[in-house]
Amino acid sequence: MSINVNLAAYLRQYAADKENVSVNGQTVRECLDALIKQYPKLKDQIFDKDNVLLPYVSVFAGGEIAYAGKLDKPVQDGATINILYIIGGG
Repeated sequence: MSINVNLAAYLRQYAADKENVSVNGQTVRECLDALIKQYPKLKDQIFDKDNVLLPYVSVFAGGEIAYAGKLDKPVQDGATINILYIIGGG
């Protein structure tokens, strides 16, 4: 299945400055793994050393959030996954 992944501006530097990347996968996790296979430098920007989604990274699939423990959520062919960075400050 072809899935479109939209990358937050900060992540694009790790993906040849691409805003959108096409990957294949049936779940959010498979799509993220395919993305990292294409652009290995993204791994440390999205996952921690235990391969768990970093707490300041939000992943949305089909308009719904995919929490770190819910990356097995199925995606439909042609779906869009958005990877966003949560930025805090004060």
